[in-house]
Amino acid sequence: MTRQVTILPRAERDAQAIFDWIFERSPEGARRWWNALEGAIGAIAANPQRCGLAPEDDLVPCELRQFLFKTRRGRTYRAVFTVVGTEVRVLRVRGPGQPPLEREEIETD
Repeated sequence: MTRQVTILPRAERDAQAIFDWIFERSPEGARRWWNALEGAIGAIAANPQRCGLAPEDDLVPCELRQFLFKTRRGRTYRAVFTVVGTEVRVLRVRGPGQPPLEREEIETD
């Protein structure tokens, strides 16, 4: 069953900030990164349970999962999400080297 995916505002801001940072260095690289993010989001819509628990899972009462995706250069990015009924909510998008999220950085609705 394909679920509806909602990207929450903080995740949108995260993704835009990463895209902008990459775009300053490589416009084509930024477009490829965006495509990788969209592809990963499409994959979790089909089967979110295939993704492992996020390191931050114990910070909030709901189950937090993460999906990882890589750029052509091999850098790993991740998005933290939760499943609410038939909806997948993408909460945050993180770049390489960013520390795990703190409790106050996680909004689940």
